Amino acid sequence: MAVSTGRLALLDAAEKLVALKGIHGTSARELTKAAGQRNNSAITYHFGSWHGLLDAVWTRHAPRINIERATLVEVAERDAPPTLERLVYAYVHPIATEVARGNPSYWARFNEQWLAAAPLELLAVPGPDDVGADYYPSDESLDVLTALLTRIAEVLDLPDSAARRRVGLMVRFVIGSFATWERAEDSAAAPDLTTFETEVLDIACAMLRVPQR
Repeated sequence: MAVSTGRLALLDAAEKLVALKGIHGTSARELTKAAGQRNNSAITYHFGSWHGLLDAVWTRHAPRINIERATLVEVAERDAPPTLERLVYAYVHPIATEVARGNPSYWARFNEQWLAAAPLELLAVPGPDDVGADYYPSDESLDVLTALLTRIAEVLDLPDSAARRRVGLMVRFVIGSFATWERAEDSAAAPDLTTFETEVLDIACAMLRVPQR
């Protein structure tokens, strides 16, 4: 089924404006104007709600990422047990791949915004009272991500709660790093993305291996 140009324009505008200005810094009126829509009810018409629009931004990226991530996890699990490097690579590399698709990319910065509402441990969807007006993905596309983050926590030499917290910190480091790369790319000051990905991967693994005090 063909997707209307108005819907696509709203998706593009939402991803860019939320990435640049934040969820609370972007108004529905501003977004519809940026998308070239004259009807202020365009978001409701196409997506049902503001949250529905942000979910649609998320889900147009998630299927590609999940396919690549699931394949990398399958490869990692051929080792018994899987190495930390392979599991973290399964998390990091699909993000780098998706960032590379953008011209420019706003994907990491969009992720940076929803992470602001995520629990520190990141392995459970928060309730409405925890999130308030913030955004948190609500579809099943989080299942692959949650399963991978849980698997990473399981291979760490840390107590369960500490391992889950450490994974949450690692995720924030990775997303923040790629978001910073996107901002540098906007001003043509970004390093080679492949080299940058390798550095992020190495640091992420080192973070996870730091002994608990």
